[in-house]
Amino acid sequence: MHDFVAYNSRWRVALIVLGAVGFVALGLWMVGAFGEVSPSRRYSAPVTFVIGWLCISFFSLCAVAGAKKFFDDGAQLQIGPLGIRSAPWSDQLIPWSEITDVTTWSHKGQKAIILHLNNPARFPGRGLAAKLAGANRMLTGGDISISLTGTNRDHNDALSAIARFGGFTS
Repeated sequence: MHDFVAYNSRWRVALIVLGAVGFVALGLWMVGAFGEVSPSRRYSAPVTFVIGWLCISFFSLCAVAGAKKFFDDGAQLQIGPLGIRSAPWSDQLIPWSEITDVTTWSHKGQKAIILHLNNPARFPGRGLAAKLAGANRMLTGGDISISLTGTNRDHNDALSAIARFGGFTS
């Protein structure tokens, strides 16, 4: 049995970055960077201005994060007989004995694999994933969220590997 390994897909990451850049451009238009903004029936000019800056701020960060992923050739997710390693979360392997359950979560076509751990404090996250861990727990009920968006592998293939190696079915 070979490990399941997912890497970033350059063309998928490029599409994500292009989408983010498009929303930055939309935000720039909303704040008047390309000329006077025509009035909206839905929102007042100040509200449109604030929404524009929120778009610029958030999607600029998304574009930068995506650009970094474009050049990351390392494995993003590994699933094997010893456990699971999710690079966006940590470099640490989470052994099957520490995983109490594996569930799935989806919203508007976005799917995530949710790991429930015996002792989440033993497997601290890093970066943005760690900062969003509390919101993730409230939203999904689990400890670690794994998304294959932007990778070269499929959500269902990862679930099959989890069933094969860890015995969890969702």
